Order: sequence, then structure tokens, then C-alpha cells
Amino acid sequence: MNVAVASDDARFRAQLAELLAGQGHRVLAIASLARVLDEARAARPTLLVLAQSGADPEMPTLLRRLREAPELRRLPVLCVDPKAGSVEGVSLLDAGADDVIHRPFQPPIFLARVRTLLRRVVWAGEAPEEVVTVLTGGPVELRLVSRQVLVAGRSVELTRLEFDLLAYLLKHSDRAFKREELLAAVWNYPGGVETRTLDKHVESLRRKLGPAGTLLQTVHGVGYRFTPSPARA
Repeated sequence: MNVAVASDDARFRAQLAELLAGQGHRVLAIASLARVLDEARAARPTLLVLAQSGADPEMPTLLRRLREAPELRRLPVLCVDPKAGSVEGVSLLDAGADDVIHRPFQPPIFLARVRTLLRRVVWAGEAPEEVVTVLTGGPVELRLVSRQVLVAGRSVELTRLEFDLLAYLLKHSDRAFKREELLAAVWNYPGGVETRTLDKHVESLRRKLGPAGTLLQTVHGVGYRFTPSPARA
């Protein structure tokens, strides 16, 4: 889905954008909170993330202006607030935010909040027609909103990270990814981290997918790819 991320903090903005892109979202980076209204009107994102780098007494005013704009009135807004107190969070919710998450936070918590808001959009029937809610590859079907996995019509139970890994590979079918690329995109691991986490999840995924597990291929000297056709193994 299209997610806009607005923050005056370039580094933090890039971190959030990377997390969202790793989940298959198309990300619009807005370099200044002052430009939010104009760029949101032009891009019409499915979700807006407003990330404060410090105390910003103007944030409630910005939220009220968003809600006063007819074309943005129903746009889901997730605010990232650096303050840990509840008073600031309540003021943002009262001004029009749909949810508030405080810094610092764990990436899975942030992504779960994003998924929750996007589910509301889909359930309300307000998602743009081009929004992808189902990914398919061969006999494998991923339903992104309900986070269900079907293999030849059979339901398969995956962990959250297994689902996210499979969704990322399936969305980019036939593309080979280096291990470090997948670790950064799905787990948000920093570069240079030595871990067998990815390989263990791939092994588990293959077992759970049964015969379709052969579609999750090892690319020797590179990493992994998902290809819908076993003939390309």
C-alpha cells in the first residue's frame, strides 16, 4: 500500500521508510512536516506516519488542519512521539491522530500498528482499487490483511516472521536476494550481523509449505528467491 512518512529528522525518516518498504509498501518520504498537507493532497496515500524528532507544539494544529481538509479527513494517521508521557499522546489523539506510538519502540510494534490501521482501511472498503491484499505464486496464496497462508487450498500456520519473509519473497518473485538484504528488509538487522536466523526460518518455511517448499530456492553464493515455477530451480 502507499504509505507517506513525514519527519524533519532525515535519518529517522529513512529508518521508518526502510521498515515499511521491507513489508512491501510503496513509501513517500516527506522531508518536512510543513509540507505534509500539500504532499498528502497530491499523493493521496493510504496511510500517513507523522514522526516527531522532538517536542513540537504545532503537531496538534497540523492534525486539525489535516482533518479540516475534505480529501484528507478520513486518512489514517499514525503519530510517532518522542515523549513517553501519556498527556502528549492524548492531545494528539484528540487533535485527530488515529494512533500514537512513543519512541523508542521495537520495529515489530511499529509495523503491527501500521497493519492495524491498514486493515481498518480495507475493512471499511476505502482502500484504493490498486491496493494488493493477496499475493500468489504457484499453489501458494498469502492473504495480507488476515495474514492467512494457503497452499493448494490448505491452510498453513506460519509465525509472524515466517509470514513476513514469505510475503517479501513472493512480492518480488524470481528475484534473488542476498541474506543481508532479507535480514535488513524483514528483520531490520543492521549490516554485518552474523546470524543463522534467516536460514532457520527458510528451513522451517520449506517444511510447512510441503511440496511447494521447493519454490523457495537457495541461490548459491547469493541467498534466496521464490520462483513460482520449479523448472527454474
